[in-house]
Amino acid sequence: MSQAVEAREHARQQAQAQLQSIVELVTAIESARLRGLVLHGDEWLGLEELEERARERPLSVLVRSAWSAPGSELQPVEYEILLCTGGPAVRIRGELSEHGEPTSARLEAQDWFAPWETQPTTTDENWALVEFALLFWFGG
Repeated sequence: MSQAVEAREHARQQAQAQLQSIVELVTAIESARLRGLVLHGDEWLGLEELEERARERPLSVLVRSAWSAPGSELQPVEYEILLCTGGPAVRIRGELSEHGEPTSARLEAQDWFAPWETQPTTTDENWALVEFALLFWFGG
């Protein structure tokens, strides 16, 4: 197996691990909204604790604005949630509404010296990524 193919596979595996963890966490948050306490891992947690754990996961949360005239107020139009870095790195990127709320999400991964690549997700996984992103404040 070539180094490039091996790096891509390594990044894909890390992205899948991050995605599975986010899907489980978002599912637990949704259950806690309905039931109160839920079993997550080996702990019984409430909604606030689960949301706090989700907000503590990223290494960074960033926004980017669109082209604007000098001196005008900048509005964030894109976001990035960096989940892990190094070899491999994984992030979620997407667009923001005029109110600063995520309207889309895509999972991207890369390994050393390789470009970022969008990872395939199912409709349910994509929903979980957007729900995860909605837990953060992006300004606006």
